[in-house]
Amino acid sequence: MRMVGLSEGSIPSAPQNFKFNSMSNDTQSTSYWDNKGKYQTEYNEAWKQLVPASGEAEDGLPEALRSISRIGYDYYNNGFCNLWQTGWDDDPDITMDPYYEDMVEYVGYHVSSRKLYNDFTNWLRTTKGYCNWSDGANVMDQIIDDIMKQILDENLIKIGQA
Repeated sequence: MRMVGLSEGSIPSAPQNFKFNSMSNDTQSTSYWDNKGKYQTEYNEAWKQLVPASGEAEDGLPEALRSISRIGYDYYNNGFCNLWQTGWDDDPDITMDPYYEDMVEYVGYHVSSRKLYNDFTNWLRTTKGYCNWSDGANVMDQIIDDIMKQILDENLIKIGQA
């Protein structure tokens, strides 16, 4: 899978006028990373019930949840050191690792809002580089909220049962 409109393994710069909803001045986190997401209890249950200990989850929303969570893990734990690849001396370009590029695209097929997905991919463009944290990471939480709402609407998990 490849993101629509991208050349092989590369991602263009974000539009210059693109603005993110920054959490940098927030004193209260609502991040799943901090275990304070909007659907945190349900997210924890979904993770137990739908995501295997290793490998991919079932196609659809379970795999979309695993994918966005994996992307978030690389961001918060590594500053996207794994998502973005830099070339060797003869190839200084920064490209998205194909493994992560596939996950980013997969998430796009399961987010109910094209605008939300576009915000996500535009934000990713601002994080290009090695260990680059930036404002706007809350878009990953918004995507998890969206996926969790769909999981709940489709009754894919049973709350309180592992």
